[in-house]
Amino acid sequence: MTDVAGTPSAPAAPEFHRLSPRDESRVALALTLRQLADAVLDAVPVEPDPAPGDLLRTALRLARRAEDVIREAVVAERERGTTWGQIGEAAGMTRQSAHEKWYGDIHAWAATGRSALPAHLKTLEVAAEADTRHARLRPDRPQAVTSGLDAVRFPGSHAYEASLRARGSALHIRRMELDAQATGLNDEYGALHAQGPAAAPVGGDPLEISAHRGHASAVRANRLAIAAVHKEIADVYDQLVTAEPPLAEEHRTQADWHRNAARQARTYADLLRDGDR
Repeated sequence: MTDVAGTPSAPAAPEFHRLSPRDESRVALALTLRQLADAVLDAVPVEPDPAPGDLLRTALRLARRAEDVIREAVVAERERGTTWGQIGEAAGMTRQSAHEKWYGDIHAWAATGRSALPAHLKTLEVAAEADTRHARLRPDRPQAVTSGLDAVRFPGSHAYEASLRARGSALHIRRMELDAQATGLNDEYGALHAQGPAAAPVGGDPLEISAHRGHASAVRANRLAIAAVHKEIADVYDQLVTAEPPLAEEHRTQADWHRNAARQARTYADLLRDGDR
């Protein structure tokens, strides 16, 4: 397994705007909760005669925002090392049900950089602003958002976390490049499939046999190429296991999926080779 070439030894400047993924997920949850609190205050009915259904529509919007809070909380729990079994127990469901319900949210969080905010914003500054706003309502909690962050509790951890994030970012960039290659190969396969079946033609027309062999050869080459891409994606996920330890289980799941896809593609390519003999 080859590590991603060109992984930076020092993070780019925007990386220092971000905190550890554990801190980022905590800030993301805090900001989503603040948005929900604002929405709740805005939802208090003031119109004496609202249109039919308006009260219910408002309540349903709040329910959807509450679901956002739950998703953010699951992400924050995974980043702090909570297992899927513990998440399932907290949610009153099985480990498998919890994994099926929220795995996509964890995968999306990882794929988009494990950050609460765009790279040009400094998470700690935004969190401090959230502290100030929260303190207006709860003066007894002057640093509600930032007090629990590792960046505040352990300031020296920032550089180390930034180096891990830089390596993870490089791996995700490579994964996205490979995803694009896979999409192109699958589009090519779809076009080949539309041209006709890979099965041998009935009869002995030399032109038909030659055309079939050329088509089958192109399909086989395509499937071997997609198998190689899936294997490389699996290797990238293996490296992400160590680069992003809290999400190791998710990365192993993705690595297994891509290895299985590679095996299936190679098996199909072998069938085409054997059938063309």
